Amino acid sequence: MNTLPISIVIPTVNRPNSLLNTIESYIKYHYIPDQIIVVDQSLDCSTKNNLLVLKNCKNTNIEYIYQEKPSSTVARNMGIQRAYNEIIIFSDDDINIYNNTLLNIYHMMQNKNIAMIAALDTNSIRKNKIELGYLAGLKSIKNRKIGHVTLSLLGRYPNVVVGEISTQWAMGYCFAVRRSLLNCWGIKWDENLNGYAYAEDLDFSYGYYKVANSNNMRCILTDKVKVKHLVSHEYRIPNKEATYKYIANRLYLSHKHHMGIKSFWAMLWTNLFMIILRAIKNRNAFDMIEAQILALRNKNKIYSGRF
Repeated sequence: MNTLPISIVIPTVNRPNSLLNTIESYIKYHYIPDQIIVVDQSLDCSTKNNLLVLKNCKNTNIEYIYQEKPSSTVARNMGIQRAYNEIIIFSDDDINIYNNTLLNIYHMMQNKNIAMIAALDTNSIRKNKIELGYLAGLKSIKNRKIGHVTLSLLGRYPNVVVGEISTQWAMGYCFAVRRSLLNCWGIKWDENLNGYAYAEDLDFSYGYYKVANSNNMRCILTDKVKVKHLVSHEYRIPNKEATYKYIANRLYLSHKHHMGIKSFWAMLWTNLFMIILRAIKNRNAFDMIEAQILALRNKNKIYSGRF
């Protein structure tokens, strides 16, 4: 096996088996990362014990950090502080990578004009599907051929990606950035988005993209960098909490990124569409109505980062 000068940062909470599968995916091919940083926020020692066994068996550079209070944004910032390679990959704890994924990232990052590389999830590729998302504001007609952030603060990729395209954001399951640019531009994960931090990946990568774009650097999505996002059910937060964060976090980000009044109304329209869709599918539409009312009542607190 050959090592590549890449640091992988993986936050995890109560998913020892999913995490073990993810790390084994990173180290089973001919090219493996030089550093894997696991920031564990679990309630027991299962994750730590699994990593000790794996490290002893595979002779792999796995660095373990324990963080008592669960927060994916704090965990990733801790990972940045510990990373020593120029290329940092932020990874979820429930993915499988493909052969040559890391090697392709490494080779493409030798182009100093590329600031960020987002991975494609082969589990979510959809072909020739009619999209209601354009009507609902879930997708942008203007930007449909690139990875884009909508006025309603949702990140979307095109259904089909062939070759290399531009992207304004990256999904948090797997994307690569440059450590030197994070340090130079002072970019960190927003720790106001705490706990299960819905849209924290959009916030971080969109902010990174805007600075990169102003410096004439590229952020790309490519079919040469693929993963399989397994969406682990080993541990998930309650649906009611996830629904509130879906609404409140986007409201906060709309204000933070100065999206304006159009964004506010676009979010209301999108949320209304999702409420109707949930009602049709009998999927807790009332929870979303309750979350929308609560978010509007606390709008000023949310804008200030107090959720």
